[in-house]
Amino acid sequence: MTFHADHAVGILFVGIGGIAVYLGLDYGFGSLSEMGPGALPVLLGTTLFIFGVALILQTTMANAGAAATALIPRGEIRPFLTILAALLVFGLLIDRLGLLPGVAALVGIGWLADKRGRARELPILVLAIVAVILGIFHIGLGIPFHLFDWSF
Repeated sequence: MTFHADHAVGILFVGIGGIAVYLGLDYGFGSLSEMGPGALPVLLGTTLFIFGVALILQTTMANAGAAATALIPRGEIRPFLTILAALLVFGLLIDRLGLLPGVAALVGIGWLADKRGRARELPILVLAIVAVILGIFHIGLGIPFHLFDWSF
């Protein structure tokens, strides 16, 4: 059996789904009529786990004897690392600076992953995403985010 990129994705789905189910069981599933806080992670984790197993099996059967493909093609390494860096910076900034600077950094760094992006579009994109986040979560749902938190 040769290892294909789809095998790696299937293994990732199985791992994340399994972790979600394992952690979700500690919250209590409840019943189908009165779902507990662990129902959503368990159901979504189970679905992701099943999709991962199906992807592994489908890839194994479809690509029997075929040459393996690269996990990350050479031209996709820079965008992959840029997106990972954007997520890492967002995770580090959201508690220290607040939601809005974290989102601005996430979008700004993630923008660098696309070579075709024009710099004059970036501020418009950042403002649009921030407006949607504020409109839905802060104003619409009333979730108490720290929009700006300058405590270093």
